[in-house]
Amino acid sequence: MNSNVVELIAQYRDKGILIDTNLFLVLLVGNIDRRLVGRIGKTDKYTCDDYERITDILRQFNRFIIVPQVLTETGNMLKRNCPTANTLLDLSLELKRFVHDEATRESRGLSKRITIHPAFEDLGYADAAILHAAAGRHLVFTDDGPLKGLAWSSGVDVLPYEWLRGI
Repeated sequence: MNSNVVELIAQYRDKGILIDTNLFLVLLVGNIDRRLVGRIGKTDKYTCDDYERITDILRQFNRFIIVPQVLTETGNMLKRNCPTANTLLDLSLELKRFVHDEATRESRGLSKRITIHPAFEDLGYADAAILHAAAGRHLVFTDDGPLKGLAWSSGVDVLPYEWLRGI
């Protein structure tokens, strides 16, 4: 495993990992049925192997951080892209299970602070909320290039998903 990944896990194991929308969506879909990864909405660029990598990494953390903006984006993607009402119900229940899990913590930033964050104008509200929540506190787990770049330039630690490919 990449030595940077090992160091980031050790540093943030107890502080928590903040999961970006696309990876969170893959996690939820895979938790319901791995065969659906790649078939629902924004999971189309992922495979079952990606789901396995994501869960392997997340198992190494004691705390998961979510922000309401990621939950909203995820819920909206599910509503727009689920093939059946039963699948949507299953995924909604999985989202609820994740939110209520004892290892999950919600980080809420005030909208006034999020909208003055330097990322707001370039990346939008959800990504600005992620960076605001993570700053100095949590590791950001993402495959979003612009988010990753702005996070690094602002001193927020990131675990880019591409570091896991090929492991």
